[in-house]
Amino acid sequence: MSTAAAKKNAHIVEYVLYVWQMEDLLRAAQFSETAIEGLFNGEGGADCDWLLQLNTQMQREKLEEKGHISDVLEVQTELALLHDLLTGPMEDEIYVSAFQTAEPILQELEQNKMGEGMRHPTETMLTALYGWLVLKMRKEDVTLETQSALQPIREMANALARGHVKIYQGK
Repeated sequence: MSTAAAKKNAHIVEYVLYVWQMEDLLRAAQFSETAIEGLFNGEGGADCDWLLQLNTQMQREKLEEKGHISDVLEVQTELALLHDLLTGPMEDEIYVSAFQTAEPILQELEQNKMGEGMRHPTETMLTALYGWLVLKMRKEDVTLETQSALQPIREMANALARGHVKIYQGK
């Protein structure tokens, strides 16, 4: 089983962030199969196969410069619908509480986008988490204020992922 498949089963939000990271990696590698295989020292395996498939899909969907594959966009839509379900008809208390704590921070992030139109809270959540991940990968300092702001967003993401497992896997 590939890392992506394991993440998709265990924590859907981590899966989306992982795919976004791998999309950026493929763009940096300029979609070179040789470079991709080199990451695995020529040993292949499930992760290499998955990354090569992602490489092909991104090129087929013309995502060489920006954007996300259709598979992950479907998951993002699924997460938005799940959010609406958990905050609406199902009224999952744990998720609602996590979302209400994160909501002011998400709204502030949306207001700071300047002219880009409002996104669904789950998309803002994913974007904030990915931005934090990129800073960490670059080994850049993350201020205490930013870390504090991200804590409720991480808790929302974890509650949403638990809701996903509960709803889609019946666990």
